[in-house]
This record gives sequence, C-alpha cells and structure tokens, in this order.
Amino acid sequence: MPSNWKKNIVLFLTSQTVSLFGSSLVQYAILWYITLNTQSGLMMTISILCGFVPTFLLSPFAGVWADRYSRKLLIILSDSCIAAATLVLALLFLMGYDEMWLLFVVSAVRALGTAVQTPAVGAMLPQLVPEEHLTKVNGTNGSIQALIMLLSPMLSGALLTVASIEVIFFIDVITAALAVAAMLLFVKVPLHAKAAGEQTLSYFNDMRLGFSYIKQHNYIRTFFMFMAFFLVLAGPGAFF
Repeated sequence: MPSNWKKNIVLFLTSQTVSLFGSSLVQYAILWYITLNTQSGLMMTISILCGFVPTFLLSPFAGVWADRYSRKLLIILSDSCIAAATLVLALLFLMGYDEMWLLFVVSAVRALGTAVQTPAVGAMLPQLVPEEHLTKVNGTNGSIQALIMLLSPMLSGALLTVASIEVIFFIDVITAALAVAAMLLFVKVPLHAKAAGEQTLSYFNDMRLGFSYIKQHNYIRTFFMFMAFFLVLAGPGAFF
C-alpha cells in the first residue's frame, strides 16, 4: 500500500462525492419534473422502472467486470457515458424537444452507467486503503452517500423553483467532468492482479461461482436475504 494512501483516498472520495451529488440532483429533478408536469402515477412508475430495472439487469455482469478489468477505467467510462447522455438531453430540451419519453430513455442510460460504476467504486476502496483503516473509510463513504441522498431531493426541488431543469442537467455534466478529470489526473490506482493478467470471458461461470460462494457461507447468505427483504420494504416509503 503506498505511503500517500490518505491523499489518494481523499481525492477519490471527493471526486465520487462530486459525481454522486450531480447525479442525484438530476435523478430527483427528473422525478420532480415528471410529477409536476404529468400528475400521473403511471408516468412515475415508468420513470422508476427505467431508472432501476437496467441497473438490476446489468449489475451481475458489472460485478464481474469490476473483478476482471481496470476499476478506474470502468468508473471513468461509466461517469462519462452518464454525463454524455445528460448533456444530449439538456441540449434537446433547450431546442424544444421535451417529450417525456426522452427522460425515460436517458434515465435508462444513466441506470446502466450506475450499474457499472457502483460495484467498481466499492471494489476499488480495498485497493486504496490499508485493511486496518477500511472499516472507517467505508463508514465515512456511507455517511457521505446518505447525506447526499438526504439533501438531493430537497435541493433539486428548490432549484426547480428558481431555474429550469436544463440548468440542473448541466450541473450534472460539470460535476461528472470534474470527477473524471480528478480520476485521470490525480487518483493513482494500480491494476489489481486479475485485471493485469490475461482475460478469458466467462461471465456466467463467474456469477455462478459468486452465487455458490454465497450459498456455502451461512452468514453472507443470511445478510443478503436480510438486505433484500429490507430494501423491498424500504423502497416504497423512500420513493413516496
């Protein structure tokens, strides 16, 4: 572990906090926009499905990618794709193309990017932090994410009262650009052993091994079942 790991992890968490803040603003701004302009539960349901089903479908593959390829590169690519989709949406809205289906499509693209970025970020932390400090850093990261998720709905709603939704889209583009620049220029992450070796494509085999590992370890299996049950119960209240 490099001696300057503290500087590295501060830069990494700062870049991801900035990126998450912009993404959360847009995510909730889209929900607010659809709610205020359609007053339709059906439209909200479609938006939520577009924003989360792609993540659910791609996440198992993205977890394999995070184990096999450069996590830094995955984060940069996913952040860039999310920003590009948001930029295109902002430009279309500025030109007067503000149909609801555009919001659904971009929500789906953003969800795909999130599915790749999230496991890569989680897997990168042990690369950057000594084992004895990992719990503390994970706790700090979790607290930051929770704070952003608490503030984002309020801030996005407040911003919509004084600015157009296009302005919020551009905020996300700017924060993503800053995060990508920080990752490229300042965050030093060596390739992990598996990514540095020769790759053979075996997504389903890797996923099968992962599920088998969970099944064979009672504590992990119980933890996964608890989290699935908890998140299913928490989801409706959180969206409400």
